[in-house]
Amino acid sequence: MKRLVAIDLPRRLAARVPRPLTEVLTGAAMVVLVGGARTLLNPLIGEGVPFAFTFLGIVLATLLAGWRAGAVALVLGILLVWYFILPERGSFTLADPEMIWWIVLTAGTQALIVFSLGVYQAEMRRGQNERTRRINFLGHALREMDHRTRNNFQIVTSLLQLQANRSASDEVKVALREAGERLQAVAAVYAALAPSSQGLAAVRLQDQLEEICSQIRRGILPDGIVLTTDLEPILVPHETAVAIGIIVNELVTNACKHAFPQGGGSIVVRCARDGDAARVEVADDGRGMPTGAARRTGLGTRLVGAFVQRVRGASDVRSSDAGTVHIVTVPLSA
Repeated sequence: MKRLVAIDLPRRLAARVPRPLTEVLTGAAMVVLVGGARTLLNPLIGEGVPFAFTFLGIVLATLLAGWRAGAVALVLGILLVWYFILPERGSFTLADPEMIWWIVLTAGTQALIVFSLGVYQAEMRRGQNERTRRINFLGHALREMDHRTRNNFQIVTSLLQLQANRSASDEVKVALREAGERLQAVAAVYAALAPSSQGLAAVRLQDQLEEICSQIRRGILPDGIVLTTDLEPILVPHETAVAIGIIVNELVTNACKHAFPQGGGSIVVRCARDGDAARVEVADDGRGMPTGAARRTGLGTRLVGAFVQRVRGASDVRSSDAGTVHIVTVPLSA
């Protein structure tokens, strides 16, 4: 029923055919269609229930093209049955004058049905229009909120960078710049927010990690170091995405700073689904981690450990002279 109502032939054909013409033609076509069907079935059903098929035509015409088409089908159907089926056939003279009241009652009943369907269509379209209006409003509000959120992140990042440039302390400069980089990692999550079957809380992890890597390429990536990605599509909860974003940002940043004392090398960021978990790798072909490095207590190392625990994940580090691979596995289920 709802699909038939949604067809709305006059609206669909409005660019080529005037609406009144579509309504008249639809009403007439439905009467001809059901009249032909009745003629074919006449040997089986005889002369009984003469208005049954016109009733079907009226309903179809109303659903397809509105109440005016239904009214056209009603009038034509009544006239055709009166002329071709009711006695006297081939004439508008009735064999029994009392039959006029039967015709009037039938016409009144069918008119009530057309009216009811018209009201139903109007209410349904009003509801659809209201739903569309609300969806458009929410979409606009979401885009505006996203725009403002990104601007706010950019403003704070710029302030941190400005303060770092003005600071006389090298240690403070480094701390402020690292804070800005971490903030950019969080901002990348908002850039990857994805309406999906899981709602707005789901994030396309591959888009988020690609954005983080792009920011690193534009920002702190030293000359001679190549940063590439190998990312499979994965949807993760928002909180998980924030944690993974910060973890990857820290690992890539640390690799840029410490893995290539000679100034050249490559870093690869990978993500893939591993059963009910997301597996994220940051691998480099640098010098490897010095003995005891895994037990360092720097802020970056503590952040990685803290965010792995926060999402109930597990981490593994494999290091040799050929490079270092950090593997973080995070469950996707709540």
